[in-house]
Formats: sequence, structure tokens, C-alpha cells
Amino acid sequence: MAPKRTEPHTLVHQLARWAEERPAQPALHGKRPDGRWVRLSWSEYLHRARAVAKALIHLGHEVGEKVVLMGANQPEWVQIQSGAQIARGVPAPIYGTCTHEQTAYIIDNSESRFWFCDGEEQLLKLLECEARELCRKATKIITFVPVEHADERVMSLADFIHLGNQQKDTQVDQRFDALTDDETCLMIYTSGTTGVPKGVEIDHGGQILIGRSVLRLAPEFGDGRAEYHHVSYLPLSHQAEQILTNIAPLAVGGQVYFCPEIGLVKDFLTEVRPTVFLGVPRVWEKFEAALRARLSEATGIKARLAQWARDTEFACFQEQVERGVRAERHMPIKRRVARKLVVDKVKTALGLDRLTFALTGSAPMAPRTQEFFASLGISVNDAYGLTETSGVATISDPLKPRFGTVGKPLAGVEIRIGDDQEIQLKGRNMVKGYFKMPDKTAELYTDDGWLKTGDQGAFDDEGNLKITGRIKELIITAGGKNVAPVELEHYVAPVPGVGQVVVVGDRQPFLSALITLDPENLGALAEAAGTQQAPMAEMAADPKVKSFFEREIESRCNAKVARYQTIKKIHVLPAEFSVDGGELTASMKLRRPQIVEKYAAEIDAFYAGGTKSTPARA
Repeated sequence: MAPKRTEPHTLVHQLARWAEERPAQPALHGKRPDGRWVRLSWSEYLHRARAVAKALIHLGHEVGEKVVLMGANQPEWVQIQSGAQIARGVPAPIYGTCTHEQTAYIIDNSESRFWFCDGEEQLLKLLECEARELCRKATKIITFVPVEHADERVMSLADFIHLGNQQKDTQVDQRFDALTDDETCLMIYTSGTTGVPKGVEIDHGGQILIGRSVLRLAPEFGDGRAEYHHVSYLPLSHQAEQILTNIAPLAVGGQVYFCPEIGLVKDFLTEVRPTVFLGVPRVWEKFEAALRARLSEATGIKARLAQWARDTEFACFQEQVERGVRAERHMPIKRRVARKLVVDKVKTALGLDRLTFALTGSAPMAPRTQEFFASLGISVNDAYGLTETSGVATISDPLKPRFGTVGKPLAGVEIRIGDDQEIQLKGRNMVKGYFKMPDKTAELYTDDGWLKTGDQGAFDDEGNLKITGRIKELIITAGGKNVAPVELEHYVAPVPGVGQVVVVGDRQPFLSALITLDPENLGALAEAAGTQQAPMAEMAADPKVKSFFEREIESRCNAKVARYQTIKKIHVLPAEFSVDGGELTASMKLRRPQIVEKYAAEIDAFYAGGTKSTPARA
């Protein structure tokens, strides 16, 4: 009798399984500058990853040694990452937007001697870090594509793989066989919104738990009813994209299409037509704004038909959720008609007509946005987790999603609500801690071993977790009242023309807000405000725009909250928040301390002239 097959216990053992079971089937897809798609099969993927591992070992890489990796999302990235893991090494990604000082810090903190980058721009940044003596020197610097440079340490990935292929398999086989699930397989550096970045040590076992949870939540990817196709576009330096690009595909044998620039994601979606899509809330909000603007252009019978179709689809979605079944099990004739006439056409235009599993995470998502997409046949499942939980701890039940919550814990994860309503977690996917930071690691856990998230939460009647705030982001007014800004920001975000909003007022007598405009909705904003459409900076300075926002905030927000939570003053900024501008992390979360510092003058002006406010409600 043949021995019983054991389940792969690390990410790269999963890779080896698919290379054995599906050697010729595609795994990775990359688009070249000339528009050609190139693909790697599972066997080619494993072969190249092993070559990377053999080259590293040949050049003196030691077990547990870190390698830094920076660049755009490309197939080369995961070949290198998997290769380093096969060598029992630890990839330590660096955001491409990091400054020289931040880049050098990660190099030194991770003690990396082998540096991988995508091309000339990042190569020059790394070499300048060396030249300015900001960090240690590299043993080798490997570029995804060939770059001509006099430094003999620089070589292309193709040459590096060729070097690896010349080596014997003995040592790499020994390392691969010895690899255990409790070894660190990835070190993700926090974005460092306060203090220096911390290297979060994530191990194989935590990643495997998450991958198996995907199969439980979306069994169709494991039983052949659906194929996994994902567009990788968020930074791979962030754990959210790691889950969809590396963990889930290796769990189900899925395919990944790499999009090197976030600005191209809409084009990639219509070309790839993925079955899985992860959008952080800001991405879904931008899609929503563009769609609302397009839908508002319809008039007469077309407008009425679109509204009927959306109302019908949403009503059927609610019935489907209450029954706890998938959409295909609840298809009354009116829903079929609504989909054929309107809903399916909208989804096809987005490139989401094959979508099976839609996700959001990384920051709170407004229920209104989820309801909007549900009316278009897209149920966006909310996931919650931290880098310190290997990325995910809870996720919405696809059969019974409850908008405004982040669902229930993954199998193997426990949740409790501690002091200050803090969400605390236990489970195999909780990380070891922070590299070379024992004090910070100790602060991460309670005395009895629960991970402290810093987030506040509560359970609904069905056991779904709701995020109510973040302890460190709480605003404490001059009157001693605690205010969670996210709740108020969710009320303001749907106002036509609003891009993003940040509520401020810590230690102040009242709350105020900084608002950016949505560049895709300037026309709708001008119409609503009774003014002329103009460039963003001009509209931000338009008194009619400000007055319109004040009126909307009064009815949409201030009328729904306690008086101490009302927003009294606003300032409309002339440009969007951005990663390059320092207001957003690479995963597009607000960097509140940086925003408060950058716009200190505007915030000070709120409190310099008394307490004149937006019109008081009756």
C-alpha cells in the first residue's frame, strides 16, 4: 500500500506539490513593456526558485539569513521570494517609495548582504545608500532585468539563475528537506507611522493556516468549480497582497497576473477578468465614485431601468443572505432580468464579470460602499487582521455577510475583548514578534499570551466582530470626551465630491475636518454645489463648495451623533492624499500623525479664531 500523502507544511512545499501535480499548467503571468504576456508553468516556477536558492547557497547565504527585495509587482518577485525560502532564508521586502534613510535602516536592521531590485532606479538608490555610508555593503545586487553597471557585484536575475543552475542539488535539497513550519519565511516591515519600522517575523505555519482558511471559505477553488485568477497590484511589501499573490494561490494551485503599477489596475482587470479581487477600501471607493458618476449620466427610461435593476439585485441579495445560500441558488426571474439588462453589463465593463470572491481589508470600509456593490452583484467580503496576525484573523462569511462587521475568526483563531474594548487574539497565525526588538515583542502580548491589536471592537448578536475604533487614534476633546474619528469619517465620505476626510481635534474644544476632493467626481460636485467645474485646486478654494460640504456634513453626520462628536469647521485641501505625499501608507491607509504634522497650519487655523461653526442643528 502506498504511504498516505502528507499535506505540505510550508509555502515552498506547496509549490513543489503543484509542480509535481500540474507541471505544465500556468502559475505566473507577467506583461512585458511591449504588451506581450509571458507565463511560467508550475514546473518552471519551481525550477527558477530552486536556481535562486542554489545561487544564494553557492555565494555563502546561511540558514535564516535575510535578503532584501524591492520593486514593482512582477513574476520575478515571487521567484526570488520562493527561492530565498527554499534556501531557508527570509525575504525582507522594502517599499519602493521608502527614502534612502528608510531603505538603509531595513538593510542594516535585517543584516542583509544579498539585495534584489527590479531595475536601474532602485539599483541606484541602493548604491547611493552604500556611497553615503547609510548602511552595510552588499555581497551581491541582483536586478530583475539586465542593467549595465560598472560595479561587478551587480548581476541580472537571468545570470543569477544561470549561476544557480550550474550548482549541484545536494545542499539545496538538504535545506528544503530540513525546512519546518515554525521557521520565519517572511519579514514584513511595518510602515512606521510612528517610530522606526519594525520587522515582523512571519512563519510558514501561520501562512498555511490562512491558506487553508481560504479553501474553507471558498471551497469552489479546491473542488474544481472555479479557477483562481488574481491580479497582483498592491505592493508585495505589504502582507495583504502577499495573501492573494502567494498564500492563497499556493493553497489552491491558482494563477497570478502581475500589474506593476496601481494606476494600470483597471486596464488589467478588463483584460484578465479575475475570479478573485482584493481592493483596499480606497480602491473600492474610487470604483464606486466613477460608477456613480457614470450612472448619473443616464436619463429617462435608461436611468429608471438602471435604478430598478440595482434595487432588484440588492433586494434579492438580501433574501439570499437571509437564506444563507450562494447567489446561483437564489435566482428568481426578476433577478435574472435585472442582471441581463444592467448588472452583468456593468460588471463586464469593470472586468469583474467572472468574479467569485471579492475582498477588502487593511482599513475600515463603509457599509454604504458594500451595499452599492451588492446592488451590482458584487458582495465584498471584509477581512480583518494585522501584519502581526500574518495578515488575517477574521473574514466575513460569504454566505451570510453582515456589512459593517469583519466577520468571524478563522478556524484556529480565538478572539476576546480586553480592557478599553481592545480586540485581543490567539492562534497559530500570531507572529513570533519583531526582529531584534525584544521589548516591543513583549509589549505586543498580554501576560497570558493574547496578542494586543490596539483596535477596539465588539460582537454583534451573530458573533461577527465590529471594529469600533483604534485606541491610539482616539481623539480626546478638551472636555475629556473620547471620539473615534472613523465613525464620523464614514458619515462624511459619501458626500458627492469628497475624496477623503480626516477628522481632527485632539485636546481641542471641538472637532474639525480636512477634506480632499475626488478628481473623478468634480462635475457632480460642481452641479451639487451650484458652481462651475474647474481644476481641483480651484474648486477646493470655491466658497460654494465649502458651503455645500458644510450643509451635507450637518445633515449626514452632525444630525446623527452626539453634540461633542459634531464637526464644526472644515478645510478643503487642493490635492489628494497620496503615498508620495506622505499622507498614505503603501496600502493606502491614512497616516494620521503625518497628516496632522503636514497640515498643522490649517489645523491651527481651525482653533485660532474662536468657535464659529457650521450651522447648529435644531
